Amino acid sequence: MPRLSPAVLLTPLLLTAVAHAQTGLSATGLSAGSAVSAALNSHADVKTAQANLDKAAATNRAAQSDPSTLVAAKLSASNAASLAQAQLRSARLNVMQDTVSAYTTLYEAQQNVEVQALQVQADQKAVQVAQVKQQVGNATALDVQNARNTLSASQQALADAQAQVSLAQARLGTLTGLGSAKAASAPGAPKLSTTLTKLQAGLNALTTLVAAGNAVSEAQLTVKLADNDFTPARTLQDARTAQANAQRSLDSVRKAASQTLASAYQAAQNSYQLLTVAQSREAAAQKTYNQDSARLKSGTISAVDLQATQLNLKKAQYARTQAQGNVLEALAALSVAAGQNLTGLGGF
Repeated sequence: MPRLSPAVLLTPLLLTAVAHAQTGLSATGLSAGSAVSAALNSHADVKTAQANLDKAAATNRAAQSDPSTLVAAKLSASNAASLAQAQLRSARLNVMQDTVSAYTTLYEAQQNVEVQALQVQADQKAVQVAQVKQQVGNATALDVQNARNTLSASQQALADAQAQVSLAQARLGTLTGLGSAKAASAPGAPKLSTTLTKLQAGLNALTTLVAAGNAVSEAQLTVKLADNDFTPARTLQDARTAQANAQRSLDSVRKAASQTLASAYQAAQNSYQLLTVAQSREAAAQKTYNQDSARLKSGTISAVDLQATQLNLKKAQYARTQAQGNVLEALAALSVAAGQNLTGLGGF
């Protein structure tokens, strides 16, 4: 009976598929941190927000130093500067989140190519097994055809995975301004070292809350300026109504922001739990592979059996990679909800 060659990690087929998927990616190898930094330095939204802040800050400095500027104009200039600062922070957080998503998508796509290539390799072996069995009368022509159909489907899945790498590369390249980039390392999963209570205490930095707070401060000043003997009572009444409306709006915005933050915090907590599960399953798959490698050497299992174990290990590693990426994406989403960077990426 013809003998089948042993399964080997990263066979020529697998290496060829991975190389094909990464054609053009070797120009710029990026970590998640360097990708975020590149995006922050090149993204139009961040540049626009920075320019707006520079302008608002200059206007505010001029207003505060000009003795002829009235108090309402000074408050307006100060509020505009604080809002511009919040908008710049928001722009950075949004770009960071988009880049994290693009990076994890690309890295996972690259890893999926390896999974699908290994699946193709296993299915090719299955075709060989079916053919050998048919030669000795232990399988039918239909068995061989079914194996070939399965191989054809896995080859298509590999081609699709390779296409996804190109799409993900284009997205990351656009965000970073680098054109051609490769996700060179697995995205990290930094610890969440703060509490929901502490994050809620810092919500005033959000753009929506800054804007609503500015409206309240301006309404309060209007009431103060109208609360005297020479301003019509109706004007003061209208100013107080406007102040009450502004305060209700601020309370509503704060409540919505708090709810969004709580939801994002819970999602981040869930992602850590799922990562723990994925890591446990990967460890079990690694142990099984190590045991089966030893069993192959002792002759108690076949090379085909080991190849199946190898594929299971690769899938477990890929699942852990996805769970790790989900943690980083959840932290990026939490950062946007909290108004502060909790990922440690980008240096801000």
